[in-house]
Amino acid sequence: MICKQCSYENSEDAKFCSNCGAALTEEIMEESSNDEDVISGPAETETQEEPVVVEVEETTLEEPKEEEAKPQEAQWYYVANNASTGPFTEMEMKAFIDQGVIKGTTYVWKNGMEDWVLLKHSELARYLKAETEARDPMSGNANPQAQRTFYASPVQERSIALDVILTIVTCGIYGLVWLYLLAKDVNELSAAQGKPQMTDPILVVLLSIVTCGLYEIYFFYQAGKAMYNLDSKVRLGDDSTLLAILAIFAEIVSMAILQNSINTFVRYGE
Repeated sequence: MICKQCSYENSEDAKFCSNCGAALTEEIMEESSNDEDVISGPAETETQEEPVVVEVEETTLEEPKEEEAKPQEAQWYYVANNASTGPFTEMEMKAFIDQGVIKGTTYVWKNGMEDWVLLKHSELARYLKAETEARDPMSGNANPQAQRTFYASPVQERSIALDVILTIVTCGIYGLVWLYLLAKDVNELSAAQGKPQMTDPILVVLLSIVTCGLYEIYFFYQAGKAMYNLDSKVRLGDDSTLLAILAIFAEIVSMAILQNSINTFVRYGE
């Protein structure tokens, strides 16, 4: 152990310096304390890392908004007085059907369709009205065992007086046109109710000309039966035999009676 007074090196267990006699006890205590300081050293303070705070932006999840109803595109047209009318939306066309402005036999068209078609053959056909009536045709009272279905008429009324005058004035030429219209109307009424149709109207006219009117007897008989078989609120009588007989002697009378049956169905039978 080195003495601090004289720097003499003494043995480790010496308490006094052999050279100068200075006490070595305080030195031993200081050295031991210094050694402890060196060994132990200052307590290292653990540096605790501060927690990293990650700020998460609150994202408000917006509820999906209900898609606003897109306005319908006006793309429907219909034929009125031999002229195209439109465009209209589907709901407007439905309103026209409800009001009777257009019917099953009205020609309609919209974008994407190849050609004009009858309304009853288009997607608008689902708006055609159909109602059921359960009444006894004789008494008019409700008859639950006799339910019948009635359909909107696809044809329009025609003036009998005007048709007769035009037939007379044109010496029977307009009578061929009238015959064509009668055959067409009866066929369309039958088709609207899913019933069998008669001969094509053009063939009816051609066969009547070729047979010098003999085919008309058969036509009027068939037309009378077809009108009788239609489902109607007002029961039409079976005029088939009367129409066939009158066609032999007075064809124009048979045409007037058949036209009256069609007008009655259109007016009251829908």
